[in-house]
Formats: sequence, C-alpha cells, structure tokens
Amino acid sequence: MELYLQMGHGMQAISKELVEKWRSGNVIISPVNFIDKKNPGIDKVQAYAKKIVSYGGNVLFDPQMFYPKEGHIKLQLYDYWPRDNVSVTDTQVSNNIFIELLRINNSINSSSIILPGKEMNELSLKNGIEWMHSAAEFFAKKTPKSLFATLCLCSETIRNSETIESLCEVLKNVPVNGFYIIPNPSNGEYLVSDPMWVIGMMKLITCLKLYKKKVIVGYSNHQGLIYALANADGLASGTYINTRSFVPAKFKSPTDDDIKHKSTWFYNPQAFSEYKAALLDVAQQRNFLNMFIPQGEFSNSYSEMLFKGAQPSSTNYNETNSFKHYLCCLNTQCKMVSKGTYQETYDSYEFMLNNAENQIRTLKGKGFSGQNRDFSPAIEANRVAMVANNEDYGFKLNFEWQSGN
Repeated sequence: MELYLQMGHGMQAISKELVEKWRSGNVIISPVNFIDKKNPGIDKVQAYAKKIVSYGGNVLFDPQMFYPKEGHIKLQLYDYWPRDNVSVTDTQVSNNIFIELLRINNSINSSSIILPGKEMNELSLKNGIEWMHSAAEFFAKKTPKSLFATLCLCSETIRNSETIESLCEVLKNVPVNGFYIIPNPSNGEYLVSDPMWVIGMMKLITCLKLYKKKVIVGYSNHQGLIYALANADGLASGTYINTRSFVPAKFKSPTDDDIKHKSTWFYNPQAFSEYKAALLDVAQQRNFLNMFIPQGEFSNSYSEMLFKGAQPSSTNYNETNSFKHYLCCLNTQCKMVSKGTYQETYDSYEFMLNNAENQIRTLKGKGFSGQNRDFSPAIEANRVAMVANNEDYGFKLNFEWQSGN
C-alpha cells in the first residue's frame, strides 16, 4: 500500500519537498487550493504538476465535485464546474464537464484520471452510479490512461454491510480500473471509534479488490493502515485534519478556507497517536523523553531537533515540521505493513496495533494523553474489523495474494 499525498492548505511546498526527497510519490491535486477569487488556477496547476513530475512523482487531479449544486466558491471558478440550476447528469452538461476535465488531465500529464463523483447515500446510489458509468464510458473512448471512479459515500451507507455487498456487485461492472473512495467518517470523528464503520470500509475495499479493481482511499490518516489487510493500493493523507478525514463543509459554498493555526502536534508512530509538542518539555523534565524518540526507519530530520538535548519547546520544531514528520512516518508505515502474503500483512498490522496499545497504556501511566488524537478509541474498532474481515474474506484474500493479484 502506497502513501498518496492529499493536497490541502499549505501542502504544495511540502509535497514538492517530500517528492524531491523520496524521488517518487503520488500527489492528488486539490483545485480549491490552487485558486483565489481573482485568479483562475489552471496555469498554477500545470506549473506545479510539471515540477512534481520532474522530481520523479506522479500527479492526479481530484475534481472535488462531491456537491455539484453547492460547491465551494473557489471550485465554481473552474470551467468544468456546472452553472447554477443545471443537473450534472444532463447529457450536454456532463459532456462539457468531461471535456474540460480531460483537457486538464492532459495538460498536467496526470498518471491516471480521477472521474468526478457525487456524494451518495442509499437513496442516491442509482443516480450516482449511472453518472459514474457515463463518465467512465466517455473517458475510455478518449484516453488510454487508467480511470478511477470517485466513490463518495455517507457514513450510514458505509455502516450497512448488506448495502456495501450489493453496491460492490454493481461496481464490479463499472468500466474503470479502480475506485477513489471518499468516506464520510462515522459521527464526524477524526479517529473513528465505530467498529461497524470500519467493518464496512474493510468489506468495501476487500470486495472491490476481489473484483480486480484498484483502490485508493482519500482523506485518511494512520487509522487507515488497516486497509492494507484488504490489499488497498493507496492511502491518501495530508497536513491538517481536513485532509486526513473527509469534512464535507470544506467543499461547500460559501465556506472559505479559514485555517485556524492551533497547537503543534508530534506524531508518535509507535503509539499511533499524536501529542501536543509542548508536552515533550514535561517528558524531558521527567526523564522519559526517550519514549517519544522515533526509532529506526521513523527517524527523520523534521523531528530530530526535539531529542538533541535542548528543551523541545525552544527548538525550531514547528507546524510545518510536524506535518512533514507525520507524512514521513506514515509513508514508512504504509511500506512496513504491506507484506508479500496476506498472513504476513495481517500479522504485521496486528503487531503494530498491539504495540500501539502498549505504548499508549505506558504513556497514560505517565499522565500523557493525545486528547482527540489519542488512538485508544480506534484500537477496539480496528481490532474488531480486522478479525471480522479475516473471518469473512481471509481465505479468499490469502488465495489472491498467493496468485499475485
């Protein structure tokens, strides 16, 4: 499973730096972050994409048409966005959208094409999938590039296992190479504590993979490492929480990009949890700062200054370093959890989850909590989901892994 860099506020420079450092990487471009109210953003997108490709990376363009009738004011400035009071499923309107998106993808040399897709619940699935078919058929005739259909689902739809099974039966016949899943999190949680939601996500990914479709899960965080057990191809994450968990309001008008700079966080990859960086001063004073030091492959230049002897709060560790540290660690974890066989991948994630639980317990014994970024509530949900998915699909997944699919 590969890490995809999910574009968001402040992510352009970070993505360029990380792709140049790694000499590889996949960047999902967010059009809302490439435009201001007076300046169309396509020229900026083209220049940015060219730079990423020159560093050895790939770019994809996310149309972000989850809410076509109430899109963010910046999204509405793009030529592909439909005018007011029209239906995107109207043939002529659809063709205009598809033609412009094809032009954009060609101009930025995208590695694959993300097709536009609306948010769907159980009542709107039929209409949404019809539009998905329409987009897939149009692009298949115009380009040899691989196609990813956007699958934006409401949380209650994800929680309904019967609906997910029926949905996958329909999706297997959509003429695309894969799906770009945009999941609405249960109860709007950053780290989801609802096991039914995680079970639904695992079932969705597993079924699509068993139908030979590629899967990229967008707007995710480290909780999504479990998707490696379903053989997911990509996990997309970014800087602020709204690039690590889907926030519908970010894509609706008249919402503006009011980014509130709050506390700087430090991600402890061994604990799957984030802690306020200011608390590391206490850890140093109490002589257990070593419990936070990134070990082995997690070591990186963006956080090493915290552990060189100076008081952590007096170092130059800032919000930008926090984001880079998080993404470097997540990139490493995506590689670590993905193994050559299903059983090895399962065992790898189970070890990581158990280790995180022990780390969290030890740190809580010292009085440390990650507050809403503490992974504790998600541990049970993920453990239940991995066992349930193993019982339902473990044999099939093991066979598919062995056969090289």
